[in-house]
Amino acid sequence: MIRVLFMIAIAGFVLSVASLSAAVALGGPDFVAKGGWRIAGDNDWDWGDHHDHDRSDRWGDDATRTLEWSGSDRLDLDLAADVRYVQADGPATVTITGPARLIDHVVVVGDTIKYQDRGHSTHRTKLDIVVRAPNISTFDISGSNNLTIEGYRQPKLNLNVSGSADITAAGETDQVSLDLSGSGDADLGRLKTKGAEVDISGSADATIAPTDWADLDISGRGDIRLLTRPGKLETDVSGSGEIHQSEGPAPSPPPPPTPPPAPSPKGAKT
Repeated sequence: MIRVLFMIAIAGFVLSVASLSAAVALGGPDFVAKGGWRIAGDNDWDWGDHHDHDRSDRWGDDATRTLEWSGSDRLDLDLAADVRYVQADGPATVTITGPARLIDHVVVVGDTIKYQDRGHSTHRTKLDIVVRAPNISTFDISGSNNLTIEGYRQPKLNLNVSGSADITAAGETDQVSLDLSGSGDADLGRLKTKGAEVDISGSADATIAPTDWADLDISGRGDIRLLTRPGKLETDVSGSGEIHQSEGPAPSPPPPPTPPPAPSPKGAKT
């Protein structure tokens, strides 16, 4: 019995060697140089790669592509990217930098930047995207993406952030609304605003600088850093989260009402 099993094992080994030799012969030197099998197709999946190839080997050298956009007041990001928004007059554009074979699949549909097919939507390779548009006021950011907003000048700014995304904004607005969930970070310290509405859930952190009023809600262990002392401050904290307020002069009280003029004495000539 042992002898039979031994013979079967030997036969299997010989068959494996023969199959591998045939594969190498058919694949030629490129097969050995590339280190394994590659399944080519629309989704560009690599499998069995035993060697470290840099990003350019698989997805091409970095390139830049600019897409025209009809423009919208909302921006939704549905791919891995670091995005910089620059408020600018004129036609809206989306400029993408990254591996050539990836950026060729990026499209703008409505208010969403995404890959045109689902096969690329799970890619973790981050692209660099610059959006120039005149009036985007709502941003939806998720995952580990980063958003930088420069030169903002609009009445209101809405930020909906989830995951571990990081947000930085500079400019001026009357009101900012920030909904932050997950472990992300929003630095709005250089955004001049009269009022701020902040809702944090999870372990996210936010920095804000409203001058007139603030409505702050924390659920979980998130933190809010308040750089100013607004005249009206409402807070609701549940969990271990904290609100840190920078030391500074208290808001000036309203001036007292001006007293009415004293009546003239009777008989006095006017």
